[in-house]
Formats: sequence, C-alpha cells, structure tokens
Amino acid sequence: MWDKCFVHLLLVFGVVFVQRCVGITKPTSVKLIDNGYTGVVIAIHHEEPESEELIDEIKAMVTSASSYLYGATRSRAYFKEVMILIPDTWGDKAEYESPRNSTFEGADVIIAEMNPRYPPEPETPSVPYTKHYEGCGRRAGNIHITSEFLMHPDTTFHYGDKGRIFVHEWAHYRWGLFDEYPNRFDDPSADLEYFYYSGTNKVFEPIRCTRGYEAHNLVYREGWHPCNGNETHGYENGCVSFPSTEQDNVTASILSGELSIDQIVDFCDEDDHNEEAPNKHNRLCDGKSAWSIMNNHEDFKDEQNSPRDIDDVTPKIILAKVKDIRVVLVLDSSGSMSQSNRIGKLSSTSQEFLLNIAVDGSSIGIVDFDGLGRPVSGMTLIDSQETREELASKIPTTAGGQTCIGYGLDVALQILSENDQSPAGGLIVLVTDGEDGCREETELSRQSLVTQSVVVDAVAFSNDADEKLISLTESTGGKFYLQTDDPGSTGLHDAYVGTMVSGVKDGDRRIEIHRDLSYYVIDESRRYGVYIDETIGNKTTFEFSYLVDSTSDVLDITVTSPSEKDYRTDYQGYTEDKQFRTIYVKFETAEPGRWEFSVTNLHYSGHEVFSSVYTYPSQEGVDPIIATSELSGSVTDFANGDNLTALAEVRQGFYPVIRAVVYAIIERPPDENGKTYPPVELRLLDDGTGADITKDDGIYSRWFTDYTGIGYYGIKINIESNEETMILDGPSPIPYSYTLASADPEELLKGNPPTIDGTPIYIRGMPIPEPQGSSAPNFTRVISGGSSQVPETPEGWEPGDDIFAPSKITDLVVTSAHYQNGTVALEFTAPGDDLDSGSASYYIIRMSGSTTELRNNYSSIDPIPDAQILQGNTSSCGEFGTRELFVISVAVPTNQTVVSYAFAVHAVDESENEGEMSNLAQATLRAYIPPPMTDGPTAAPVAEVSEALPVLAIVVMSFVPLLMVGVIVGCLIVIGRYFNKHRDNYENKSEMKHTNTAKENIYTIDNVHMQSEQVISTPSQYDPWGSISEKEEYCFSNPV
Repeated sequence: MWDKCFVHLLLVFGVVFVQRCVGITKPTSVKLIDNGYTGVVIAIHHEEPESEELIDEIKAMVTSASSYLYGATRSRAYFKEVMILIPDTWGDKAEYESPRNSTFEGADVIIAEMNPRYPPEPETPSVPYTKHYEGCGRRAGNIHITSEFLMHPDTTFHYGDKGRIFVHEWAHYRWGLFDEYPNRFDDPSADLEYFYYSGTNKVFEPIRCTRGYEAHNLVYREGWHPCNGNETHGYENGCVSFPSTEQDNVTASILSGELSIDQIVDFCDEDDHNEEAPNKHNRLCDGKSAWSIMNNHEDFKDEQNSPRDIDDVTPKIILAKVKDIRVVLVLDSSGSMSQSNRIGKLSSTSQEFLLNIAVDGSSIGIVDFDGLGRPVSGMTLIDSQETREELASKIPTTAGGQTCIGYGLDVALQILSENDQSPAGGLIVLVTDGEDGCREETELSRQSLVTQSVVVDAVAFSNDADEKLISLTESTGGKFYLQTDDPGSTGLHDAYVGTMVSGVKDGDRRIEIHRDLSYYVIDESRRYGVYIDETIGNKTTFEFSYLVDSTSDVLDITVTSPSEKDYRTDYQGYTEDKQFRTIYVKFETAEPGRWEFSVTNLHYSGHEVFSSVYTYPSQEGVDPIIATSELSGSVTDFANGDNLTALAEVRQGFYPVIRAVVYAIIERPPDENGKTYPPVELRLLDDGTGADITKDDGIYSRWFTDYTGIGYYGIKINIESNEETMILDGPSPIPYSYTLASADPEELLKGNPPTIDGTPIYIRGMPIPEPQGSSAPNFTRVISGGSSQVPETPEGWEPGDDIFAPSKITDLVVTSAHYQNGTVALEFTAPGDDLDSGSASYYIIRMSGSTTELRNNYSSIDPIPDAQILQGNTSSCGEFGTRELFVISVAVPTNQTVVSYAFAVHAVDESENEGEMSNLAQATLRAYIPPPMTDGPTAAPVAEVSEALPVLAIVVMSFVPLLMVGVIVGCLIVIGRYFNKHRDNYENKSEMKHTNTAKENIYTIDNVHMQSEQVISTPSQYDPWGSISEKEEYCFSNPV
C-alpha cells in the first residue's frame, strides 16, 4: 500500500511543486546514501560534566529514533552512523576516535546547558528545540537538547519517547518543516487560536494535522474545565482540543506534537494533510504536506533512496573527542600576486595572523606555492612570542611563476601527516588569486582531502580566482571568503579569524569589535569609536598595520578611554614593530564604555592602513555577546531565480540578543565591461518578515538584490546595540521550533495536570508569559559572512534591471471580524519593491469562501473592488517593514450564524513584477461566541467531525420554555437602548449593506467553503459602526 501511495505522491509533487532544498553555508557532513544517514554529529558542550549515563541516553535516543524514522519515512531513511563528539574537558579513553572535521559549532545536534526559556518554568527540564535560519524546505541551524531532558526519568512520560522527539526535531532541522499545531513560542507573529472554522466540513475544528482524533475540548481557568460551545457555533475563547491517549482512526502527524500517543507514527501526506489549519507549517509551506516538502528534498527527490527492506536499522555510534587546532597556510606566490601589491597584503595579513590571531596551543604549518608546492614550515606549536615571530618571518614576500593549487594542497596534506599523525580534522587555509594551471592535479588533491577528512577554507584574492575554489570548500566542509583589491576589503583577515573560532569555547574566543581597511592620503586623520561592554575587556588590543617601509614614523595613533585618558607613544602598552609594520596599543583589562581612537597618516605618500580592535571575555563564567554569520549558500543561482540571503545571529551564551542594529556590507564584482561598483550596505532584520522567518529569535536576515554580474560577493557584518536592544535571558518563551508536552485530558479534568518534580509543566492553552529579558549593554561586534559565487546571470540582464518582484507576504492576519458590521480587518507587513527593499507600487487583495479555491485559483479570482475597502489604499504601499491595515466589507446573510472568508494578497512593483500570493488568512464571523460556562459535569470525548453539545448546554435547553419570555424582554430593552445610542451608525450600516448587496462584485455565502491560516474573533481597534458591549452583541445576534 505504501508503494502505491508513494508513487501517487511523486506524481502530485512532480506536477505542482518545485522548491530549492539546499542549506545555509554552515557546514554539515550529513549524507543519505542507500537509505542510511551518515555524518550526523551530536556534540556535547564543554561545560557538561563527564557522564557515562549521558552517553548511554544519547545512544538510546538515536537507536530509538532510527527505527521510528525508518517507519515514518516508509522505509526510505534511518540513522546508519552517528558521531558523539566528546568535549576536551573530559578525560581520554582508548575508544575515543578522531573527530575528523567535526566541531561543536558545526554539529547537527548540541547537548548543552538548560535554556531557562524552555519551558517557562525554570525548575523543569528544558525541552529540545530547533533553530531555523531560513524558510520551508531549508536546513535549519541545529537541534539543541539538554542533558537534563535526556536523563530526567519523567520526560518520556510527558513528552513521548525521546527517539520520537528526535525525529520530530530532525524533520525541522533536515527538511525545513514546521510545527502543525498552534504555538505562540514558535510563532510569536501569529495570533493564538486553537480552533478554526472549516469551510470544507462547515464546522469548527482543532488546529492540527490530521483530522479524526478522539479528543476532549477543555479550557484553562485556574484549572481545566469543559469548554462551552459546539462544532457548529464554535467554542468559547481559549478552548483547546486535547487528544485522548488512545486513538483508533489516526496515525499522523509527527509534526502535530502528540508524540506520547503510540498510534502517531506518520508524517502527513497529500491524502490526509489538513491544508486548512492555520499553523506555521501551512503558512510558510503554502499549505503543502510534510511529505510534499520531503519528496522535493535532495534526500528523496527524483526517487532517491527509494523504499528498501532493511532488517537491522540499529545505528553505528562513534565516540570521538575534540582535538587541538591544526592549521596549514597554503599561500599563492605566483606572478599574478604581484598585481596591486597583493603579495604585500598577503604577507602583512598572514604575519598578523601568526603574531596575534593564532591561539596558544594551536599548531601551524606553512606552504608556499606557484607552479610547485614548497614546505616553508612543518607543524609548529604556538607556545611563545618567539615562535610566533619566527613563523611570521617565513611568510613569502615575493611573487613569480605559474599557479598550481593542487601541488600546494599535496604538500599541506604531507605536513598534516607528519610523524605518522592522521591528517583528519586538520584545516587548510588556501589563498590564491589566479586561474589554476593544473586542475587535474587539484581535483585529485581534493578527493584525497575529502577521504582524509581535511577541511579547506579558501580565500579568493580578487574575482579572477579560480571558480573551482567553491567546490573545494563545499566538498570538504570549509568556508569561502573574498579578498579584493579595493580599499576596505578584509576577506583574508576574516578567514584567518575564522580559523580560530571553530572549536574554541565562547569564554576563550577572540572577539573583534572593530575592523577597517582604508586608504589614507597625506596628512589625513580619522577618528573611530567602539564600545567595550561588561562581558569583554580582557587582553584588549588596538592594532594598526601598514604596507609602506619607512624608518620614520608612518602613523600617529591616539587611543582615548571612556574616562577621557589618552594613550600615546609614551604608554608602556604602546609598541611598534617596524619589521612587521605594525603598531599595538594593549590593555590587560580595558575599562567598560565607549573608547575612541584617532589615526593620522604621517608618511610622505598615501597608503592603506588596516585597523582592528579585539578583546577577550571579561572573566571566567561570564558569557560574552557573540555574533556569528552565514549565507544562504556558497553558490547563488541568480540566473534561475535563486536569492542570496545574508544571515547573522547575535547571542549571549544560548540567549538571543534581539533588536540590535545589524548591517551587512557586501562587496560586488565588476560587470562584464570591467566597471567597478562600491560595496552595498544592507540592514538585516529580526522582525519575522521578508527573508526573516521568526521574530525576535536573535537571527537577523535580509535578501540581497544589487547584483553587478558574474563573480564573488563578499559579506561583512557590523553589529551594535541601541536603547531597545535586549537579551532574552529570563524564564520566558523563545521562538524556536520544539515539541510541546502532552496531557491526558481525563486527568486534567480531575485536577491532575502534568508535573515534573512537583512543578506543573507548560501545556497548550495555559497562559503564555511575555518574553522577558534585560537591557543589553552598549556593544559593537564585527564578523565575516563569508562569500558567495554567482556563476551566471539571467539572459539579457544588465546591472540595474528591475527583475525582482516584491517579496511574498507571510504574515497576513485577520485582526478583527465583525458579524454585525459585516467587516473584516486585515493586517500585514509591507513588502519591498525588490523583495524586501523599497516599496511596492500597489496591492491586489482577493477573497473567497473556500480556502482551496483561493489557493488553487488565486490568479483567476477577481480582486476585491475599491468600494468594498472601507479603510486602506491598495495604490499606496508603505516602505518595507511598515504595517498595513485594510478594512473590508463582506456580505453576512441573515440566515447564517457563521460566515467564513479566506483572504490573500500580493504586491506589484512599478515594472509590473508581481509577488507571490501571501499566506492565507481566514475571517470567521460568528453571531454568537459561547461565554465561559460554570463548572459542570465532565465532558465526554468527542469525535472531531461530529456534533457534540456540552452537557451543560443540554441541561439548559430543557429550561428554554421558562427562559424565553425573560430573554425576549431583556433583549428588547437592550436593542432599544442600543438602537437609540447608535441610530445613525446603524442606519448607515443598513444602507451600506443594502447597497453592497446590489453590487455585482459582492461576495455571498453561496460560495463559502471556508478556511485559512488565521482565525481571530477578538474585537478590533477599528470599529466603523461604533462599539457594542458583549451583552448587547449577544442579545442582538443570538439566533435563539
């Protein structure tokens, strides 16, 4: 049966769905070959105490997950080989193998300290979560699991088998899927509702995938109670559907979070997916099922890893321990490096790396290559200043000859293998500027490096560097950087700094707070400012380097502290090294606050000056504010509509730093005519719009659209705080994807909520605390985002052509829906003219009574006419990021107590480039919202597609004849008072309804089928007919 279903899914996918499924530039070794995942790395944080129990729990989780994954993917995938990376703070054991190219920062899963935001109660174990960088179908950042969650005896009972939870998170991480249940933690931009009105079934249904659960409908009011209402008229606000612990009719979905129910073993497919449910998965994945997304992923696309019978899916688990850093510099000294004094920049920056950036305890080797490869220095332990200076003196300073990258790589591999050492886990930093003259040799070298698990980071010194550098870095798990001849380009420096980040603990990390390369004319002076916050300040260095040789002074430097003390040449921490053309101003402990420094050129000619300010964490046990950056890909397929996305994460430990000011500076290649272009400055955002997936998660992103042609695009990130910047370090929710706890509804009604160690754990429906945090100190950070190659441009395209449509609107929401007024208020964030930059020309809003019709036939549905738009102007679009409000008049037939409409919108720019259809938003207009009912008998479980009135409602029905007279009299009094008070508005409303009914384009209940992705029935800030009290609304609209 599965085989037939799967063929059907592939046919559906082949016709309707094309989506790119590559990941961010964060390296991963994961591969799915012959149905088995290999290269999965689970890394333990260095602060975790050594524990055999923890290792056993990880093994048990992965083993259970492998079997569950094999079934959930219909015999297409299991975990074949998993590495557990042991921190260097644990003792050595003979069983520990080489980590190859694995690091904690690059791990797929991290086991780290408890995050007090998950769940809100800090006394209970923090649940696993996944950090998303990009949208649907794109690989996430990592999975975070705590040791306490793994080892606590009660977590399985409340959350489900840990292997099942791991598969739930793996679906987020590997395939870019999202949760199918309402979750304000994961989706803070969405309005939280637990039920929606299904236009397909004409009833109110719980938000989940799939339908058909046996469930109890409960509401939290200082304890759990049966909900008032029914599936025909809806339920009281806050009502939650809790599935029974045993299910007979459903097996999906793993993404719905009910993992403690034994029968839940599947992902939703096209046959049982609930595309109507307003959840994050449907919103970001266009209503497609989990299987549709999975089938388009490289793991399964084009029938890759077809179903296969495998008797034993027990994974092989490797224990490996972190090793010291080993780096070999492979430096191009061929003739082309003499252009624009590239060899001088190479020499100066490489010397600076050896003198200041390489950490104590690391081992460094050096290779020089042109047409041949030559060992300059074998692996040398960095253990003294003398060693650093000796290595720095060996850096090549002259250029000549051909270019053969492969020969240089071969020598580097020999150096890493000295003294019978395994080269696995070694890092090569390759710097080159020309076209490779021996590609066959280089390809053989690449294959050897992959086999030996050696990572290659590459620096393209100019846009003339060989295009094969990208494949070299991608295949070995390295990163790619761009260094141009333009003033301000710091790609080589960035690459060297990056070598000392991977595998280095946050508390030992060198943190840059300023980086600049500028050309100074004669006598030019510049002044800069940086913040040294309370989390950093140890061993702070202001460094300045130049390329000119001179026996006299080249630069005049003054550094000024926050207390306005100047430090100049007479300060004992001020030194100048004429041999390496460098000036240092060092402080053992720098005073917190704003520091300033001035640089003046004293040389008789203009020249470039590199300046950098770096420091270390202030004290042991204090987490510094850390910034990291990635790109959407090391190759951007611009010719086929691929978008380059710049991403930056700002955090303190595992706490997100939100509302910081983050800018990306993007270097661009010359066009085909040789015309050069200045760098572009682009502000990255963390507001859940445009390229950003989730608001306030500390991950900032933006699309780049100012292409200049084929070549390399290098990105640098500058970050600073302002008065709104916060650190989410309180016991509050955090917006990552994760599993919620399950609860037995019958136990909830008995007053027995789930607890761990006596503390209630959060379950859906309970009050959600607002995010808590503390104000961030004033800080600055600079990091590199790496580089991305554009190998091809669209046919006929020239720089400046307007080919980008406005970005897709993903946060369309109904903020109010008035049954009496016949109005719906829509809000969304304005897209840009070019994706998320600028402002669009106009909007097109469409609506339908059927979500399915709106989604499948969106372009053929007439736009809402201006006469129905009571507020808002579709021809006046705000700048990207501004909030837009539209109030729409809709038909409300008097014989219907529930009316539902689905809405969608897209933007169009001045060149008539049309954006994609937005997420769908549903407006449900109800004549009656059941009020909370008093405590009564326990509610019986209900099937989700059957009418079920609460017991209390049935009792009340028996008294209807006695109550009718009183209700009628009371309502007449209220109606009279209301009509006198609102006569003018009511008459206007009646006139408008009459007018609209006569309009040709008015939408009626006849084509109502329902649904969408947002259900709101709360009062709106906008009320065109005046306010109605809850009592008045009830009496006026009660169908009884």
